Amino acid sequence: MTHPTRLALTAALALGALALPAVPPLPVHPPTGQWRHRLPITLSNPNSVALRDFQARLTLDAANFDFALARADGGDLRFADADGWRYLPHWVEHYEAEAQRAVVWVKVPELPAGGRRTIYLYFGNPLAEDLSGGGRTFEMFDDFGRPGLGYYTFGPPTTVLTRSEAWESEAPHTLSVVELNRAGYRYWGYYGLADCGGIGLARSNDLRRWEKAGPLLRGDGERWPSVLQVGQRLYMAYDRDHCGTSHVVMRTSEDGLTFSPRYTVLVAQEAGIRNQNPALFRDPNDGMFYLYWFRGGQQAGRWQIKARRAWRVEGLADPASERVLIDVPYELAAPHMIFLDGTYFLATEVNENAWKTKIYAGPTPLGPFIPLPDAPQLSDNQACLFQHVFDGVLHGYLCKDTGAGWVLNHRSADLRAGRSRGRQLDPGVWTAKSGRWQLVTLEDGQVVLEAGNAGLLTTALQGRDYAFQVRGRLLDARGGWGIILRAQGERDGYRVALRRIADGRAEVGATADDQVLGMTIVEADPRNWLRLGAAIQGDRLRVTLDDREVLAVSDPQGRFAAGHGGLWADGRAWFDDVLWHKVAERPLQVAFDARQDGPPQPH
Repeated sequence: MTHPTRLALTAALALGALALPAVPPLPVHPPTGQWRHRLPITLSNPNSVALRDFQARLTLDAANFDFALARADGGDLRFADADGWRYLPHWVEHYEAEAQRAVVWVKVPELPAGGRRTIYLYFGNPLAEDLSGGGRTFEMFDDFGRPGLGYYTFGPPTTVLTRSEAWESEAPHTLSVVELNRAGYRYWGYYGLADCGGIGLARSNDLRRWEKAGPLLRGDGERWPSVLQVGQRLYMAYDRDHCGTSHVVMRTSEDGLTFSPRYTVLVAQEAGIRNQNPALFRDPNDGMFYLYWFRGGQQAGRWQIKARRAWRVEGLADPASERVLIDVPYELAAPHMIFLDGTYFLATEVNENAWKTKIYAGPTPLGPFIPLPDAPQLSDNQACLFQHVFDGVLHGYLCKDTGAGWVLNHRSADLRAGRSRGRQLDPGVWTAKSGRWQLVTLEDGQVVLEAGNAGLLTTALQGRDYAFQVRGRLLDARGGWGIILRAQGERDGYRVALRRIADGRAEVGATADDQVLGMTIVEADPRNWLRLGAAIQGDRLRVTLDDREVLAVSDPQGRFAAGHGGLWADGRAWFDDVLWHKVAERPLQVAFDARQDGPPQPH
């Protein structure tokens, strides 16, 4: 039984975890005729320990891959696990069809110690969506976005709700707000707890200080309320049985406190499928109502954002208008719709080694939607974004994983400032220790990171054994640029330097506490784009330049046990395609099958 319902509605948003069509659960195992070819690849782990979520670097050339059978841009590449179903994230570092060479990274779930695993490369689909993504493949990745009109700039976060009431089994996770002006409060907010702990009510007069008014629904796995006010009536869509076979239901209220004792099923239960995170939206242009939600999940093998529309809210229970807006094989969820300045913005959450918020733009409430160039708009485990406009200010409420648990934060954006036109460094990823760092757009449209003078920039990620790689280019006649590993401050850490010494020649060196561990001279000009990589494991440091190992040294003193990876520059320099990945003592052995055949029939 559901407890008596007290709730209020809001012109809000909601989150969704995506879904899958009723066809085989993975895009890498498509129906026959979509992907025409597949190539078995065997990965052998010569190490004495198992490797989990490990990034395998694959070099494609004329000897192991037929470029004529794939798309010219490599956008149709897909990777699947040995069963041919599980999607494996990948990133195309570079792809040159005419030269018949490419480097692709693929994230493999597990390689047993001393064992092997076969994966499949699918290709030969001219209509495939390009799913190359560094954020899903590596522990950290930043290509600094692309040019174009971005989103509104949110200010700093303020924590507005935490777990504080005896009935709250979990922390507040989402907040849907309506302007009711009742009982001495202008704003009424309906919040859902993390997992399936229930739904509560909080009220405020300034959108930042909220007073809780007790539970409204709990006991039947309620979560994720989205509230919409139509005249004097409130409609609340929410998850029911969120931790079981979740589905989307709706209740109504005339006073914002007492909701109808019976609920209406909007999206029915499906065995093995998650239907969750509803978002109610009314189009201000024609008055039509929309329901967005996520369908699918890990068991299904893919995630979808789905939508319905109707002229009456009650009509959203009819699936006749249902359609898929986004369909991907990786974790994408939490849909929320808002209309601003002539554009429909669909916010979602994505899990790329941490929760992030990604926003798409479209010409209609049903799209087509294209991700904004400054995505993700929020990172560092910030997701569950609900947005509302009051008095010309965009108010966002979002969940944030602090490491010690979830909290509910508030961030706002002044709409008068307009949408972002310049890319900004993600403060959830980067910290400038010294120097001047900014993103700039080059004449060819490429967005790169520019070091304006000598300085150090570190990432939020830290660890002991890892590899760090970046493309860089020196802009000054003299000076250098490079990588720092296991940094704990501005000066400590292992520093890898690439310095110009003459036309066409450079010095590669590694230091610790300004003590030289080793150096070598290479035939390369740092004024050109070069790819510098450094991998540290124990006291051993290996340096590569354009994928060729140029230096291998060790630090017997073991001065730095762990720390942050980062970039440094001595003068002006450009950087792009920064990635951090796992390392193994001995490299993987890669064997390509001689056959390139068509995919098997789907199950």
